[in-house]
Amino acid sequence: MITKRFFDSYNGVNAYLYTLYGENIEVDVLDFGAAVYAVRLHTKSGVKDVALHFPTMEGYVKSGAYCGATVGRIANRIGGASFSLDGKKYSLSANEGNNQLHGGKVGFSYRLWETEIVGDVLKMTLKSEDGDQGYPHDLTMTVEYELVHGALEIRYSAISDGNTVWAPTNHTYFNLDGEHSGDILSTKLKINAERYTILDAEHISTGEVAPVKGTPFDFTSFKEIGKDIDANDEQLLLSKGYDCNFMLQGELAAIATSSKSGITLSVYTDLPGLQFYSGNYLEGMGKTGEYHPREGFCLEPQYIPNAVNLPQFAFPLLKANEKKTHYIRYQFTW
Repeated sequence: MITKRFFDSYNGVNAYLYTLYGENIEVDVLDFGAAVYAVRLHTKSGVKDVALHFPTMEGYVKSGAYCGATVGRIANRIGGASFSLDGKKYSLSANEGNNQLHGGKVGFSYRLWETEIVGDVLKMTLKSEDGDQGYPHDLTMTVEYELVHGALEIRYSAISDGNTVWAPTNHTYFNLDGEHSGDILSTKLKINAERYTILDAEHISTGEVAPVKGTPFDFTSFKEIGKDIDANDEQLLLSKGYDCNFMLQGELAAIATSSKSGITLSVYTDLPGLQFYSGNYLEGMGKTGEYHPREGFCLEPQYIPNAVNLPQFAFPLLKANEKKTHYIRYQFTW
């Protein structure tokens, strides 16, 4: 079952929340940004909402946090806000210095998506025209949300009338102890990756790949997020904590678990990378008060950041008139 209710309006735009109901889990999805708004788990100790969210449209528009949002056309950062395809260079809208972050000034996170309920599936569709934020050709993207055996499954598909690029992700902030319950530093995390990608001073992937072994980025076995987060490491200092991409080695991307709540989150995907972000710049009004840095973490399956400019990584090509799909599954157990 899926229900619909009014959420808020901003500058004449009305946004609605859709609630998906499963066994001991409910998920709210906002049609503005096709964003995961809330994930309520019915545990033995009560209902816990483990996703962060803002109570107003203004929070989503002005926070810059991409809270829960569907990101596109390209997730993460593109150096120089440009790339080349089929012998032509495309200049994109720059929204972080000289670079582009999460699709540009008016990326998919800031759009109202068309919504359709198909049985127990919530289907959201967005049409992006040729030249949108600088990207070539018309593109239609669809996101499907469904609760499957205690998991939130997110299925992406896209088709374009010409060769273009497409690399989506989901930007939900999780706190497995519950929304607005303090920082996430004691949460234990394991990432299925032995290598991570290096950033330059502008947070752009350089193409260099380094082993995690012997570094604060080693999550090959369970480790508290806070254990090494303040280590004297150039990459950590650059981002004031974790904000890096890991090279995945299988469809089970990561597992996070809280000893306080007993909740475990397992992330599955067919995408090649995973951005782990420890909410270092998180701020804005939460449901019960102001959020602070490190009160939520993101596990964002993705293409390798800046892959459109780095030939050693898989290029996120969407060929003309060929439908392409990806998925993310957030599995909760307790």
